[in-house]
Amino acid sequence: MNKILPHSTEYISPSRTIETLTLANQKDSRLVHIYNYEGNHFRFFDSYLSLIAFFQKGIEPEISFSSEKELDRFLEGYC
Repeated sequence: MNKILPHSTEYISPSRTIETLTLANQKDSRLVHIYNYEGNHFRFFDSYLSLIAFFQKGIEPEISFSSEKELDRFLEGYC
């Protein structure tokens, strides 16, 4: 199970944020980004480049969630 360590939260608007997190377990750690759209849709990015591609070119990530609970379960097992 991963530890989820927050780095920063950038507010694009009051209801849209980009969270940068470190997911760490005993063997590895990884920096990831979550785009939270109004608390109803969460997009997961495993690199900064994929996050930039989403905003500049509209390239959707492969992984997204419609609830924070689903996202949390995914993050606990990702690495």
